[in-house]
Amino acid sequence: MTSLGPAAVPGPAARSGGTALSGLADPTSPVDGTAPTKATGATTHARHTGSVVLSRRGLLRAGSALLAATALTPVLAACASETPVGLTEDGRALPIPPLLEPDADGRFELTAMTGTTEFLPGVASDTWGYNGAHLGPTLRLARGRSYEAVLTNDTDEDTTFHWHGLLVPAHADGGPHHPLEPGASQTIAFTPDQPSATLWYHPHPHEKTSDQVRRGLAGMILLEDPDEHAPGTAPEGSAPSAAEAPSALPAARTALPHEYGVDDIPVIIQDLRVTEDGELLGHNFGSDVGMLGETVLANGAPDAVLTTDRAVLRLRLLNGSLGRSYGLQLDSGDPLTVIGSDGGLLPEPVEVASVTLSPAERAEVLVEVPEAGVALVSRSPDLGNVADPEGVGGTDEFTILRIRRGAEGAASAGTAEGHGGGSSAATSANGSAGTATTGPASISALGLPAVLAELPEPVDGGQQRSFNLRGRQINGASMDMERIDAAMSSHAPEVWLLTNLDSAPHNFHVHNAQFRILDVAGQAPAPEFAGWKDTVYLRPQEAVRIAVVMPHHEDDDGSLPYMYHCHLMLHEDDGMMGQFTVDAAAGSAQAGSAGHGGH
Repeated sequence: MTSLGPAAVPGPAARSGGTALSGLADPTSPVDGTAPTKATGATTHARHTGSVVLSRRGLLRAGSALLAATALTPVLAACASETPVGLTEDGRALPIPPLLEPDADGRFELTAMTGTTEFLPGVASDTWGYNGAHLGPTLRLARGRSYEAVLTNDTDEDTTFHWHGLLVPAHADGGPHHPLEPGASQTIAFTPDQPSATLWYHPHPHEKTSDQVRRGLAGMILLEDPDEHAPGTAPEGSAPSAAEAPSALPAARTALPHEYGVDDIPVIIQDLRVTEDGELLGHNFGSDVGMLGETVLANGAPDAVLTTDRAVLRLRLLNGSLGRSYGLQLDSGDPLTVIGSDGGLLPEPVEVASVTLSPAERAEVLVEVPEAGVALVSRSPDLGNVADPEGVGGTDEFTILRIRRGAEGAASAGTAEGHGGGSSAATSANGSAGTATTGPASISALGLPAVLAELPEPVDGGQQRSFNLRGRQINGASMDMERIDAAMSSHAPEVWLLTNLDSAPHNFHVHNAQFRILDVAGQAPAPEFAGWKDTVYLRPQEAVRIAVVMPHHEDDDGSLPYMYHCHLMLHEDDGMMGQFTVDAAAGSAQAGSAGHGGH
């Protein structure tokens, strides 16, 4: 079994400044001006644990006076004391997740399981992981190839397997309508068809996502296009989706660093709250965004250090935290060269001093590593006009990853077979000391083409929908598994107006979509956010317009819904989520139907 993190042991069981909004839409209005519909034959998936009767959502519905109670979750140990993991001179070698590559028939296996991991030296913490004790392997897929995933739940709770950012049929999406019971397995099939990108996978069970991700269920997906797959075309008179968009240009793929674990490095960034006896704590009392840990992990390791013989690295950055946003930059003051966002490469590289990622957002960046080394840090994330910056982590500073120059060592990752086998721990990217250098000496020496990827112009027209986020609701309503909030058609352009009516952060994620940002508070998005996106940060009291076009899936009858929601996971679990269908026949939606987690 493969695993990530330090000493992991498997167990048994634009941003663009803008002005404050005026004339905001009615926050209780439906997304398209029509009443939401109830699904036919829907069944509610309510679960109660122990003697707890009131859920967080029940407390929220009791009125605004109880909003502070949202932090009082079953996973909170309010009286426990957090023990930050500090930096040491040597640090811990950055774990490189092993590659999980499907076999010749396109088959691969993922198992959610329990185990223990040492975040504090010599102290074991109970964790969850995929194919190991904490986090999961990097799943490498190819555009246009068909896959069969065998998914198994070896935990003691219902879970799901959600492919974040991947365009897949609703029956394979892994949302809350696909619960997999403890001890059960299911097999799903899908064929990814979208530009090459850095995506990820994580659980998405109803009202339990944050708790399961907090314990370690997360992994990265590298969608590549080695066959230069020719994208399809949209039906005549309709709009193309990301499924009809080309991948990166061949010259860009060749010039960019692309040796996994050597010069192409996955970096899953998460924060952690751990006590001196190893207990993992949940959401902070009184925090508007949920959990804000004092320890930051890179690929499951605190105090992470990458030793490399390369002068130029490609870092695939994923904010896998529950509620924390990061202002990612280099401690040297040198720029980051952003080459990609959530859904693929940008049209051209963009130099920035800092890039802010809210939970679930990704960025691909190029970094030059000087002889003296450099560190990836988080400072001053661009959160907008929040009422309490300190209370949402806006004033926190972290060293996330120290990068040192040295001779080539065990920099490349292992490979997990399609059945999920492999070594018992991730390979560490940490060579011996030295000054040898391999590869291009600078970003300019890479020989990047002027254009990395061709992106179609977003369609600013079609169906208009408004989504107003306030408290833990969207358009004045909490998530209802029996309610369909919007019915969409594939290849039909839509413009969604996303408005944060609060004074604290939110963001917005859409399943089965790679959208484009049209404007942020009336201004064009910053270039680093002008590419394909599936998650967008919403600054307080500002609105973002996005252009959305859903793809068509031949093997999807449209009866099962997809989700849209805030990806601050406490908000999501507390009901800040809605659901929509694509190409559903009248009366066919089955939003609450059980039994989709086959055995």
